[in-house]
Amino acid sequence: MNSSRLDKSLKYILPTKTNDLVRFGNKNDSGYVISKKVIKKVNFMISFGMSNNWSFEESFLAINSNNKIQIYDHTVGYDYFFLGLLKSIKRIFYFKSNPKNVLKKLSELIGYHKIINDNRIQHFKIKVSNKNSHKEENLKRILSKAKNKKILLSIDIEGDEYRVLHNIAKLSKFIHLIVIEFHFLDKKRFLFKKVLKELKKNFDIIHIHGNNYTSFCNDGLPITLEMTLRNKKIYPLPQKNLVKKFPIKKLDYPNFKDKKDLQFHY
Repeated sequence: MNSSRLDKSLKYILPTKTNDLVRFGNKNDSGYVISKKVIKKVNFMISFGMSNNWSFEESFLAINSNNKIQIYDHTVGYDYFFLGLLKSIKRIFYFKSNPKNVLKKLSELIGYHKIINDNRIQHFKIKVSNKNSHKEENLKRILSKAKNKKILLSIDIEGDEYRVLHNIAKLSKFIHLIVIEFHFLDKKRFLFKKVLKELKKNFDIIHIHGNNYTSFCNDGLPITLEMTLRNKKIYPLPQKNLVKKFPIKKLDYPNFKDKKDLQFHY
């Protein structure tokens, strides 16, 4: 099923219409829709979660050579990409892999090496949570190291977003824009509503998109939902017209390019 109608109770997730949306990064997975007005002003990206595609980060650096990025992800590093390459080579000898997959894994390793050696980027191989220890970082401590920066916060950490954002309303002073992927909305709806209520104290939802790697919940909400939020105290919206039909042409594209995008409306 690639289309659904949102239940009336889901009005709280609808974005406020704004005319300055642009796409950053790839057309498929790892690309996001953001505010053009905001992206011209932010100068510091904090990213929780690192994929094998850095088109979003590269687009951010291309705007201004002085922009900086901090990436927090304890799951990836040279060992991760090197082992992926070795496994793909091994699978060829068992006739279980296409040589193109080896080239893909090699490209990922080279890409990681390139981005990690850019002096504008720091990769911290440490887990982000709501704890505060030498093995883990929390949002409050990370933001304290970026005082007076104009921050874009990017979050894609496979379900841990609910723990990280539990206290976001008190920490939003320097965050201009948030792009986030919410996971497991069929199972973690209570946490989702709680976090979103906290976010909406200081942020307007300006864009949503359903990730087509998963399907829909029973009430029509995508199980995995990408969302962009803009700080409403820094960038107030004069009108509160809501967007009710998704995806948006020429902005949204399917995460999994070989499958139709999720279509839904309110």
